Amino acid sequence: MFLQGYGSTGIKDITDSIGIPKGSFYNHFSSKEEFGLEVVKTYCDNGVKLYEKRFLHSDLPPLERFDDFFTVLIQNYQNSMQCKLGCVMSNFAAEMADVNENFRLLLDDEFDRHQSIMEQCLAEAQERGELSEDEDVEAMASFILNGWHGALVRMKATASVEPLETFKRFVLSKILK
Repeated sequence: MFLQGYGSTGIKDITDSIGIPKGSFYNHFSSKEEFGLEVVKTYCDNGVKLYEKRFLHSDLPPLERFDDFFTVLIQNYQNSMQCKLGCVMSNFAAEMADVNENFRLLLDDEFDRHQSIMEQCLAEAQERGELSEDEDVEAMASFILNGWHGALVRMKATASVEPLETFKRFVLSKILK
């Protein structure tokens, strides 16, 4: 599903890739939709752990955590994925959110979870005097998260990390200054 998309991946593709009979799939999942939702949930749970590690449990000052986070992810997208896979959240949102309410609701909740972690980091930056008290950290976190996911989509279209690098430079120099 990550490589081919939800719609282009059949149950047979899934069972063949892990070497189990098709019937075994249905011992664990009632449908492809249930499996797809579990794929998204598992991916997002791992993403939340990464966000918490980078934004909440780091010794770096709060605003430097954004630079660290984007730097690590950009290197990963360039080196490990050759700019092709993008993000499961972005991929499923583009493919499924407007045609399947269960995916839309799950993805909306998961984006909110990720945004909340960024908000907490930005609030810490405000408490430490690194960010103006006048800033709306909820809106700022929403803008950063939305922009990052847009840059991920563009990265796939250009087959280059340049959209991610441009996003990072702009956010760090104009938004989180």
